[in-house]
This record gives sequence, C-alpha cells and structure tokens, in this order.
Amino acid sequence: MGATLNWAWQNPWVRLVVYVGLVGLGLVLLSWVLNGARTAVGTVVAAFVFSYVVSPVVRWFEVRRLTRALGVVAVFVGMLFLMGLATVLLANMVGQLARFAAGLPTLLQPILGWAQALPEHIGRVELPPVLLEALGQATLNLQTLLQAFVQTLLQALQGVLTQGGNLLGFFTRLLGGAFQLLTVITLSIYLLYDLPRIGAAVLRAVPVPHQPLTLELAQKADLAFGGYVRGTILGALFNGLLVTVAMYLAFGIFQGFGLEVLTQAMSLGFLAFLFSFVPVLGVIISAIPALVLALPLGWLALAVVTLALWVCNQVQGVVWPVIMGRTTSLHPVTGIAAVLIGASLFGLGGALLAVPLVAYVKILYTDYYLNSRFYREG
Repeated sequence: MGATLNWAWQNPWVRLVVYVGLVGLGLVLLSWVLNGARTAVGTVVAAFVFSYVVSPVVRWFEVRRLTRALGVVAVFVGMLFLMGLATVLLANMVGQLARFAAGLPTLLQPILGWAQALPEHIGRVELPPVLLEALGQATLNLQTLLQAFVQTLLQALQGVLTQGGNLLGFFTRLLGGAFQLLTVITLSIYLLYDLPRIGAAVLRAVPVPHQPLTLELAQKADLAFGGYVRGTILGALFNGLLVTVAMYLAFGIFQGFGLEVLTQAMSLGFLAFLFSFVPVLGVIISAIPALVLALPLGWLALAVVTLALWVCNQVQGVVWPVIMGRTTSLHPVTGIAAVLIGASLFGLGGALLAVPLVAYVKILYTDYYLNSRFYREG
C-alpha cells in the first residue's frame, strides 16, 4: 500500500490535485471561520492595522533612545487626548445641527409663503385658463414637496440624534461600541509593543532558504504601504487645518471672530480630516455640514462658505498629490490615475488600495526588473 502511494505521489498531476484540494479546503475553512467570528476577526484586524499605522511613531521614539514601552505609552496618551478632543468637537457639531433642524421650518417659511402667494401674483397677468390651472397645480405640488422635505429631514435628523428614539437600544449600542473600542485598544497595546517579535515569528515560519527574499519583499511592501499611510495622514491633517482656517474666516465675517466660531470651524475641520480618508466622496460629504450651518445666515454667507470650500478643494487637489508623490515616490498623475482606475474597477476598496499597490509594483520594477540580467542584456 505504501509503495503504491509513493509511486502515485511521484506523478506531478497527482501532487497538483492534492495541493489544489488542500488549498480549496483551507479556503473553505477560512471562509467558515471568518463568517462565524466576523466581529472578533474585525476587532483583531482593526487592532493590527492601528498598531502598524502608529509603529513609525514608536520607532521615532526609539531612535531618540527612549524605550519601546515609553513610546507605546506616549502614543496611546496622545490617542486618548485626540479622542477626547474629537468627542467635544463632534458634540458641538451635533448640537449645531440640532438647532438647525429645530429652526428649519422658520427658515423655509419665506419660500412656502412665496409658493402660497404665487397664484395671486399670477392672477394679475392675463394668461390662458389652461396655463393658469397648470401653474396653480404646480404651486400646490411645490408647496407639498417643500413640506414633505421639511418633515423628512426633521425626522431623519431626529432619528440620528436620538438613535431611533429607543433609549435602551442607544445605551446598549453605546456600551457595545465602548467595549469593542476598549478591546481594540488593549490588543493594540500588546501588538504595538511586540510587533518586532511578531514579525520575527512570522518570518521563522518561512523555509530558511527563502527567508532573506521574504524579508526583503516584506521591507519593500512596508516601504510602499507605510509611505502611503504616512502620506494619507499628512494630507488629511493638511486638509483639516486648511478647512478650519477657511471656515473660521468665512463664518467669522458674518458671526464675528469669537470662540464659538472657532469651535465651529474646528469641528468642520475635524470632519474634513476624517472624511479625507474616503476618496472622492469624502470632500462632498464633509462639505454638507458647513453648507447646512451657513444656510440660516443668508444667501451671501452661503455663497462665501461655498467659495471657501471650493478654494480648499482646489488647494487640496494640488497639495495632496504632491504629498503622496513624496511619500510613495509616485508622480502625482500616476497617483490620481491609480485612484480613479481602482475606484472604477473595485469601488471604495480599490480606491484605497490602488496607490500603495502601484507604489509597491514600482519598487519591485525599479529594484528587480531594471537590475535584472534580462533587462540589461536582453
């Protein structure tokens, strides 16, 4: 029996079938595990991604002769400070949107009044009866549409602010989110502190002859993806600061340059920072709260805020590719093209991964292909 199995194993097609079967079985088991433990896997992945993103900061502390433990503590103290600041800014933004929702019927009252008086104004002009009837029906439809819009927007904002009106459900989700966040932070502390040893343990699982090449490829991948992460964070910080300054100047013209306007501008800048990580749609989404808050100040204020946001978008469109080009060694046109192609092919995930993948391919192209014997000798 053993001799028969050994003879069969010598056949390359038998080995190929066995390998394909094992890979397929492994994929099925992996899919089953991921579906059954989706929340746990997501928590671990989030902790690992966070640890990988902030690991250069810890290395920066280590270069300055601080222990890795102190670097980890410094990173998490800074993170807690930023989380507290973000909570204050977001609470301020929610309060402003709540006041806007409460005053929305008053804000739209002139439009509704104009719509109600439209038949009277039209009646002063001699028009055919058919046209008068059509205009009157259009006026009623416009009034109904505006009223429905107001009611829908108020209900949507009320649902967002009260989490569907279910106080118990709100606190349940709040406690669940807090517990998951605490778990991510705890795992991140362990991962960040032991990240070098984890990397060494993973490398030891690779066969010894292939370890040098694996380590080299991993370092190049870290260079490409790490550069993309650093460039994205720098671009998001620049965008948040730019929007903060622009909104402070735009709203300050109409509301005065006080502390309340500064807090509002910082809230809008923080939203711009967060949504900067979402390609293409992030700019549009982050601009909506600013336009909503400018609407009660009049059409001139709305025009000024719109112009300020447009200028910020143009400046960001120039600066962001330059930052990404320096951190990933890609030409700005290449980075923009990669994002557009990735988004069109694979949606948001493709847009997020396009730039680091192209940067990694460029590193492999430069370091291996251009130095290869095939390239030099043909």
